[in-house]
Amino acid sequence: MDQWGILIIFFVCAWILQVILSYYQNRHYGQTIRQMSATHDSGYLGVGVVKKRFGIGSVVILVSDLSGSVVDAKELTGVTVFSRFTSNLELHGKKIEQLFTLPGNDHRTKAIQMAADQIVSKKNEREQE
Repeated sequence: MDQWGILIIFFVCAWILQVILSYYQNRHYGQTIRQMSATHDSGYLGVGVVKKRFGIGSVVILVSDLSGSVVDAKELTGVTVFSRFTSNLELHGKKIEQLFTLPGNDHRTKAIQMAADQIVSKKNEREQE
């Protein structure tokens, strides 16, 4: 019975640690979104998230100006809660429409296209008003 107790305590501690680290990662995500939206007053912000149960996931945040050019891009790619957002300079200056024709079908490309789709939707909504 003593071995089972130790095993249960280990799993409870691991679960609590995961909850704490997930909290800090979510806080980092929120801070990054707020910082990117505050830095760029005019334009559109889009977020693309591709999560996998097992394997690498991606979060991409794009900010475009009113004309549809990417002015800021950050991405978080990884498996663990220790992953952090990094700037993606290769997307800077590209038109949103160009992002739909990126080569590949991986998680990162899907997240970029999802964020671009959000920007296009917001841009269309604003134009209809």
